[in-house]
Amino acid sequence: MRQLKLLADTLVLTALISGTALAGTYQFQKVATIPLPTKPGHGDWVAFDPSNQDVYVSLHGAGMAVVDSKTDKVVHDFANIPAPNTMTFDNNYIYETAAEGAGAGKTNQIVVIDKKTWQEVARVNTVGTSPDGTFIDKANGRLYVVMDDNNWIDVYTTGAHPTFVKKFMLEPANPKEGPDVANLYNGTIYATNDAWVEQVNPNTGAIGKAVDYHLKLTSLGGTKDMFWDQAHDAIWVATTTGGLLVINPKTLAVEKRLPETAGADGVAADRALGLVYVFEGGVPGFDVYSINPMARLTTVRTGTAKPTHSGAVDPATHEIFAYAGGDATLEVFKPVQ
Repeated sequence: MRQLKLLADTLVLTALISGTALAGTYQFQKVATIPLPTKPGHGDWVAFDPSNQDVYVSLHGAGMAVVDSKTDKVVHDFANIPAPNTMTFDNNYIYETAAEGAGAGKTNQIVVIDKKTWQEVARVNTVGTSPDGTFIDKANGRLYVVMDDNNWIDVYTTGAHPTFVKKFMLEPANPKEGPDVANLYNGTIYATNDAWVEQVNPNTGAIGKAVDYHLKLTSLGGTKDMFWDQAHDAIWVATTTGGLLVINPKTLAVEKRLPETAGADGVAADRALGLVYVFEGGVPGFDVYSINPMARLTTVRTGTAKPTHSGAVDPATHEIFAYAGGDATLEVFKPVQ
């Protein structure tokens, strides 16, 4: 069972509850530290699965861990997945990308794991190389995989043995760092590439709006993960150097630019509490923002060593799972009034 730490470990902030005019005081309490089966270092992705209350973590170097959020224990460790990037999932399977090295002849695969048996059921070689961001269109049974080396998105069928369908080219034509992640919001794919965000038709691959935000690029790119605020019809885009961009999903125009602590990457949101969490690559911690009004509230420190980089939220318990890469742990926080 979890034991709440003393208030000395608690960060206090004031956050507006989305949709109301009243402010509530939250204490961000660290409620668990979960050691991960990996060495300290950069880990790529964390996702929360509401169907089983499990947390999936792409580990540093190799492997994907499955954490039971009810017990805060690692219950499965798929250690033989080289250089894991991101994962996505449907009702039956987890799809983890493996991208060891770069270019042809290296490991460029989708690793499929059965959620009922917790067995690996397939490894599918991708058409593109360096598979990175993943997302699913459950309604149409399509798995999309962003190909960092090739500047396109591979499209596959979902299921135990994904089959290649087609690919969608991205803009700009000759990126410096290449695409990172993408997601499907309200019938449109939104993809990040260098300092760009672009709209892609999920059926035809046609590019709609594509905007270059002219950010200073780092080795990790420019525009990163994003979150769609359906209630206010806005997309929040993390960046490595340009702050947190809140953009119009139709025009891609910047409606507001919010400060980030240091080189953000992953984004997660708790819509019920009206809070957005942006996980930092340059510090051991994550920034907390209110959705309405749009404002940064505080930075929560996760440990002693950077990066934090990625995380996820349980929308039912409101717990935040932050990957403290420098400490090789998953740090769990909970906002408490």
